[in-house]
Amino acid sequence: MIAEVRARIRYDIPVFAKLSPDVTDIVAIAGACVRAGADGLSMINTLLGMAIDTKTLRPTLAGVTGGLSGPAIRPVAVRCIWQVHEAFPDIPIIGMGGVRTGRDALELMLAGAATVSVGTAIFHDPSACPRIVRELEEELASRGIERATDVVGLAHEPSQVAGRRRPGSGL
Repeated sequence: MIAEVRARIRYDIPVFAKLSPDVTDIVAIAGACVRAGADGLSMINTLLGMAIDTKTLRPTLAGVTGGLSGPAIRPVAVRCIWQVHEAFPDIPIIGMGGVRTGRDALELMLAGAATVSVGTAIFHDPSACPRIVRELEEELASRGIERATDVVGLAHEPSQVAGRRRPGSGL
């Protein structure tokens, strides 16, 4: 699909593939997308879930299964982002999945997300995005970090290097 999209649009329009965590090897899927021409990756989509109503003894959703989102999927998102960033450190990742706070956004960025998307949190808090940005800035400031870009993938660095890293120094 990525190759088909890439072949039909202008070269200056970025193509990002949104990856599902419901696969055996997300790194292999990410690699196939990159080889097919994806400029970046959006991770993760919802997890496939299901609920059964114990009163009616039937599936709760008309479609039987549906997408699980929200805070429960954040650890899965962190793991997927970590694995793909480890394999493809130069490919930009839009991280998503259970982000409710600035600390949640920081966690995805430390795993390797260059940017963070917020979804389910907006259903309950329409002002979630500006609040999360403010909280992220506070999280960074409390650690003496001036720019969010300085933490992208930082958790992949050896602890002694990450602890001595200075914002903007490239190390």
